[in-house]
Amino acid sequence: MGNAPQSGETVQANSSRRRAAVALAVAVVAVLGVIGVAKYVQDTQAAQPVAISNPELPADDSPECAALLDRLPDRAAGLVRAQVADPAPLGAAVYRNLESDRITLRCGAPVPAQFNDLARTKTVDGVEWLRVVDSTDDTLSTWFTVGREPVVAITAEGHANAEDALGDLAEALRPDSEYKVTPKRSPIPLSTLAAPQADSLCTGLTAALPKELGGRHLLGADELPESLPKDMLVWGGTAADPITLRCGVDEAPGYAVSKQLTQVGDIVWFNEPSLSSGTAGTWYALGRERFVAVNMPMSEASGLLPVLSSVIADNLKNTSPSEAK
Repeated sequence: MGNAPQSGETVQANSSRRRAAVALAVAVVAVLGVIGVAKYVQDTQAAQPVAISNPELPADDSPECAALLDRLPDRAAGLVRAQVADPAPLGAAVYRNLESDRITLRCGAPVPAQFNDLARTKTVDGVEWLRVVDSTDDTLSTWFTVGREPVVAITAEGHANAEDALGDLAEALRPDSEYKVTPKRSPIPLSTLAAPQADSLCTGLTAALPKELGGRHLLGADELPESLPKDMLVWGGTAADPITLRCGVDEAPGYAVSKQLTQVGDIVWFNEPSLSSGTAGTWYALGRERFVAVNMPMSEASGLLPVLSSVIADNLKNTSPSEAK
């Protein structure tokens, strides 16, 4: 039995629905076209030359860095790769949008001092990274490749997240035959010092020191490398640089040359230049029964030294009352 013929009203209704569907489809295509054009315009504007700083890096002129720049993708973390304005630093690339969000890549950077036996790395698609946190603001950080040299560092500005770019950059950064050198981990700060007087006086001092210091906790034996000196204390457990302390060490090697001292509470401190880097410093507590060395971020010294001074003064006798004069 055949289909019943449609009435004029039904045919008209179906025709109206088809016209509406076609109109909607055309409108959607038009909107997508406008969005596509707008996106293209934004990407084109974002890719325009942008000026970046020009730091001196040890290997930014290496052939490996030049080859890496040629392999980098056009996008990373949702940002567009922009041109670098002249004078363009060697080994540098930048990704950005029109909202001042930016990720900057530097090839040929030095191996970060924080890459030691306490460092916790992250591997993304075959590339090993170390995140180094700004000691003044733990929301600011730089990611370093530490499984190969030349080292690549990426930093973020605005609302950009450098961690989001790790996977996007992996194919270009993945180790291959051209990377023949693997960076070695640095010694943990103060671990190479001799401590000939780490005796019962030091044991009493270390027992009195706080278990929490500068937002870090005192690490237990199960959290430390077995090779670490048993008399050494380490506060860590966060993304920030650790704080390390040794009691019973020899006199600061630079003390005989420079006597620029700082008194905090009842303790006179000397900042040893040979054991200090750009972000961390080593201070020696002087004038007590035992020399005490402490390594910490320089930006935190003003808050940490008073705490340490109080404990040292209470547990080690003063042997040089006129030291600060």
